[in-house]
Amino acid sequence: MTLKEKYEGRILTTDEYAEARNEIDEKIKELENIKLETGKDYILLKWGSLKGWELHSEKGKKLTDEYCELGRSMSAMSQEDNPRQKEIILEMIDECNGLIQSDWSGEFFTKQGAKEYVAPTQTPETIVGGSDE
Repeated sequence: MTLKEKYEGRILTTDEYAEARNEIDEKIKELENIKLETGKDYILLKWGSLKGWELHSEKGKKLTDEYCELGRSMSAMSQEDNPRQKEIILEMIDECNGLIQSDWSGEFFTKQGAKEYVAPTQTPETIVGGSDE
């Protein structure tokens, strides 16, 4: 039984409340002490484009250089990525060994979730012309 199931909706006595609050506070402290480790890379996404990034691999650095060379707005909102830039972002996501996060919500993306956010119906193959099928 979860703590929520155990206590929610009940009217507690003073002693029950103290015990419940202490039990809840103990669980909160336990959760706050969880240490998650990941790589040093990060990508910050906004408006379906890049807002910020730091990739440490040689491939990641080359991708970010190429992305910037193709033109970049100082505002993610006004950035209009061309097909190659969208492809680069998808490649950067694959290359990222760290966190990928939404600047809007603070939500952390899986690599697949980030790709769907950047190019909801596209893959690198379909962005630049697709296959011959």
